[in-house]
Amino acid sequence: MTRSGLRISALMVAVLPFGASCRHVAGIDCRQSRPTAPGEYACTVQGYDDRDFLLRLPPTFDGSKSLPLIIAMHGAAGSKEGYNSLTCQGGDAGNANCLSQVAEREGFLLVYPDGTRISAATAASRTWNSGGGGTRDLRCEHACKDGVDDVGYFRALLAEIAAIVPYDTRRVYLTGFSNGAAMSHRLACEVPDRIAAIAPVSGANLFAGAVACNPSRATPILHIHGDADPCWPYAGGLGQCAADQMNSGAYVSVDETIVGTATQAGWVGRFGCSATATTTMVGKHPRDSYTGCRDGVTVSRLRVLGMGHTWPGGNQYLSTDRIGPSTQDFSASQLIVDFFKSVPAR
Repeated sequence: MTRSGLRISALMVAVLPFGASCRHVAGIDCRQSRPTAPGEYACTVQGYDDRDFLLRLPPTFDGSKSLPLIIAMHGAAGSKEGYNSLTCQGGDAGNANCLSQVAEREGFLLVYPDGTRISAATAASRTWNSGGGGTRDLRCEHACKDGVDDVGYFRALLAEIAAIVPYDTRRVYLTGFSNGAAMSHRLACEVPDRIAAIAPVSGANLFAGAVACNPSRATPILHIHGDADPCWPYAGGLGQCAADQMNSGAYVSVDETIVGTATQAGWVGRFGCSATATTTMVGKHPRDSYTGCRDGVTVSRLRVLGMGHTWPGGNQYLSTDRIGPSTQDFSASQLIVDFFKSVPAR
């Protein structure tokens, strides 16, 4: 890896389970040494030791205007360094469909933050407190068991970014993979006033499965999930892949998250959406959209047929017998960024 000042000119990482990376990039105080040119920078968050983030500035960045912001949260046992490779076909960071490449083309600021280390010795293996546990014995990652205040971290992260570069506070968009996807659902429950839309991939709403989710306003949602996912099963229940050796507990289903159950509200019920979805197709994959929601939002779920615990258009980072198959039918990165572009400033 080479660096010039703050700028990381090449970020070469090996993707391990759930987007983990074998190489850790330490941040510096970007308030003191502010980025002045497009590129990638590793920055600290004041008050949060070892919770750095990667900041990617697009070619349109010149510091004179506020740009829309995407925050992408890694999965369990992942880190900020490994996320982008997860989204790249074959793990090739130069591929046009990588999340970093798409965000750059479309003029978005992009941030990859770090969760909390699983242990002191594992800088590149981290989790988010996306909720869980409770009487239903839902999946509860290390950060959940430790009671990490990741909502507080999210607020501090936004404040840190604002102190470094201008961004449009009305156009803050969240995506994430697996545990990071579940974290985006939690933030839509707890800090919807700071979020314009979320697009989680392969991770549902554990937080609402364990405690009440009563957001002050509705959030546009595009949830993407493979129906052959052995790690976070589309229908919920216990996972059957490598990561489930690290932890226990059941996963919340996609249907419970979006539509709800007889005893548990989903996003459609919370937002007062029409009970009937309109189905369109992304290639051969059905996308169900619920409209008529309060605040004029739409809630959608995209069921990726035959896909495992992967990112559509991304990397088959482990064998199919461990995480299920990937798909190259479409680019989730492009679909997500196009979705964010369609959501007006809020």
